[in-house]
Amino acid sequence: MSVNELHIDHSEEFPNLAHAPIVEAVLHWQAMASKDYREAELLREMHDAFPDYTATNQHNLEAGFTGTPEGIEFKQKSAWQGVRLTQKGEKDQDKFICQFLRQGVVFSQLAPYTGWDVFEPEALRFWEKHCELGDPNEVARLTVRFISQIAIASIKEIENYIDTVCEPVYRLGLSASSYYHQDTIELSNHPYVINIVRAVQPTPDGKLNLIVDIAAATSGSFELEQVDDKLKDLRFIKNKVFFTLMKDAAQSFGAIRNAGI
Repeated sequence: MSVNELHIDHSEEFPNLAHAPIVEAVLHWQAMASKDYREAELLREMHDAFPDYTATNQHNLEAGFTGTPEGIEFKQKSAWQGVRLTQKGEKDQDKFICQFLRQGVVFSQLAPYTGWDVFEPEALRFWEKHCELGDPNEVARLTVRFISQIAIASIKEIENYIDTVCEPVYRLGLSASSYYHQDTIELSNHPYVINIVRAVQPTPDGKLNLIVDIAAATSGSFELEQVDDKLKDLRFIKNKVFFTLMKDAAQSFGAIRNAGI
């Protein structure tokens, strides 16, 4: 059995990319509130606490068949999940989105990604409010996930950006019509797990996008006071994986300074 050890060195620097291919960045705290959230009260609290966001109740539609004396009936109901918040502002500006749930907080930024120094503090606003209102006892899981998208003309162009794992196909003189590869790595020297997906996705207009999806997460529960340290570690892991996996990222996407994405 191989030893999956990764040295986490916070003094290591990574380039900040002028044209980072990130289409979505996500911070996800799974931390169940010890207090109940009530629909009207939580919505009002979100309006008051985050006036720079539009807050709406989030519902999931549950549907299914049930047996009755008259026969089989199809029933559906709307179940309240929490509050969804979308940052106010001009179109295509920042695009911060938060799902504020009893189970935790999911905070994301859609392209254009503005950098960790903006993204993380904004996400922490909602996490701190969840701690204030919900009083969670622990964090069951924390995930840092970054999804990158790169336009390519053909499957063959994948190797311009990443090392592929389907060389035997090319050696046979064949070409693949699709591409998907996933790795899950559990670190043996740290309580973290890494999930990496590389895939080619067709677009509605017949073009292709290379998708590189990197998620670094804790592998066990931890205390609330450890959140800052865990975020620091997970960000390092995400950066280390990205800049190791991508070929010449600094040249391809325009390095402007050392800070990391």
